[in-house]
Amino acid sequence: MRLILTLLCLLFLQPIFAQKVLQIEKFGDPVTEKINIGAFLTYQLKNDDIWSQGYIRDLRIDLDVIELDDRFVNINDIAAFQYRRTWPKKVGTQLALFGLAWSGYALIGTLTDGNPDTNYQWSDAIVTGAAAGIGLSLPLVFGKKTIRFDKRRRLRMLDITF
Repeated sequence: MRLILTLLCLLFLQPIFAQKVLQIEKFGDPVTEKINIGAFLTYQLKNDDIWSQGYIRDLRIDLDVIELDDRFVNINDIAAFQYRRTWPKKVGTQLALFGLAWSGYALIGTLTDGNPDTNYQWSDAIVTGAAAGIGLSLPLVFGKKTIRFDKRRRLRMLDITF
């Protein structure tokens, strides 16, 4: 019994490790977005047009530096983050499939109803083309979200200890 109590005390008395996060703050908004170590990051440096990528390996809070796979980046040099959105691809695929299903049902109805007056019409083709076109263009238009750091948004590093 003493052994079990000793082990439980040692288990609960271990030092609690700190959690380091990047935090995106927006002026006047109490809700912040936190990015943890291990996250994939697409960023742009100030006075640069190139987007760079990498996984966050560590946050060096004392130096204000993000350690990525192959480089160190100062958080004061970052101008913007870019994220891939998942909903445009999902909604676009469903919309394109809806257009194809519309044409398929119209074609099957035309072939199987036995009425010579009903045909596959231009309106069916227009619905199919519009739905497929909008569905395939959604990821191109809304696929990326860019967050620029300026006077209203800022990037901070936090060391959250409990």
